[in-house]
Amino acid sequence: MITTLGFLMMLAIIGLILLRRISPVVAFTTLPVVVCLLAGFNLGQIGEFIKAGLITVAPTAALFLFAILFFGLMRDRGLFDPLVNLLIRSTGGKPLAVALVTVLVTSVVHLDGVGAATFLLTIPALLPLYKRLNMSPAMLLCLVGTTAGVINMVPWGGTTARAAAVSGLDATELWLGLLPVQMVGLACMLLVATVLGLRAQRRQPMSLGAAATYDMDGLNPQDREFSLSPREPRYWLNVALTGGILVCLFTGIFPLYACFMVGLGIALPLNFPSLDAQAERLKAHAADALQMVLVMMAAAVLLGVLSGAKMSDGMALALIDILPAGSAQYLHVIVGFFGVPLGMIFSPDAYYFALLPVIKDVAAAAGVPLEAVARAMLIGENTGFSISPVVPSVYLALALSGVELRKHIAYTFFWAWGVSLVMLAFAVATGAVQV
Repeated sequence: MITTLGFLMMLAIIGLILLRRISPVVAFTTLPVVVCLLAGFNLGQIGEFIKAGLITVAPTAALFLFAILFFGLMRDRGLFDPLVNLLIRSTGGKPLAVALVTVLVTSVVHLDGVGAATFLLTIPALLPLYKRLNMSPAMLLCLVGTTAGVINMVPWGGTTARAAAVSGLDATELWLGLLPVQMVGLACMLLVATVLGLRAQRRQPMSLGAAATYDMDGLNPQDREFSLSPREPRYWLNVALTGGILVCLFTGIFPLYACFMVGLGIALPLNFPSLDAQAERLKAHAADALQMVLVMMAAAVLLGVLSGAKMSDGMALALIDILPAGSAQYLHVIVGFFGVPLGMIFSPDAYYFALLPVIKDVAAAAGVPLEAVARAMLIGENTGFSISPVVPSVYLALALSGVELRKHIAYTFFWAWGVSLVMLAFAVATGAVQV
């Protein structure tokens, strides 16, 4: 019963959000509780599930809140203006070139394998450029998120580490077989960027001169008055502060959320000595920050219920049971084929610690090598991680780009799934994933 309710709950949540029948906050906080009550759990048990979920996402929620406020303040001060002007000059203000640059920059930045850090580094820097050229932020999020998914299979990434732990394989060996697959995925992303860039270019052709006439970041006159010039010392102090935070992100010497908590504490008096001015700037960005933190905390209810009520475990076993007889030899390929939609239902922990062990045992009994199972499942889930409602860093990307979850899924889903299928087909054809 709990398994059936779990599937119905996840399908209902995704469907209602996509159809705009219910907001994510309402969906995440009410439907899991109702399902738990129907399954026979008492309020005390449900409360424990929610508490465990909140403990899990609390650091990420803090990261969202302070990072959004910090980058909002930096945008006010014009921190990214010179970078945007440089990119416009180097790309000629052409959406096609901007889209290709987005993929290449993301592929380099995400080599650390940390989704939140990649979103924090790329989206705030590129979003003003997209806005100045009247390019869709949903396009930016699609290119950044899916490219990060392709690169995310590096051996030091969280997903590969999970797969290696469950399968007992060396993470580096697991990744080396996927390296050519990643190159194909990156080529696919450059092709996707070309298609989307040309579409944006045809819809609104714009020369460099025309692009330069657009207001930076869509700021209104009231906000533009806060922008600093690179000739002012405080501009370079902001650059140094942001650079210091990025060093912490790359080196991991300080927790991500703590970086931005301390950074915001320094940035406020540095840029606005007056307490009234500090309060006004916080108020100006509080709505965006609060909205995403609400969604993140609400998602904790869903994550806590999926784990605490053992819904994820039951759903994983149920997927095995519905497969036709004699499919064991191809089971890992089937799961890899549906990796993107499955990733929207299973959190990374559930996907690798609940689903992978079951798939591994069934496939191993049919003589399939363990590395083939792990690689097939890595390809599907990673490519589409940025559209999963159960991945916390997705909400950071949504907040930074200002895109609704519904719009992001609708825009990105088929691109991400298509890239994953090409990668999986290449992996099977070259023997990286054996059948």
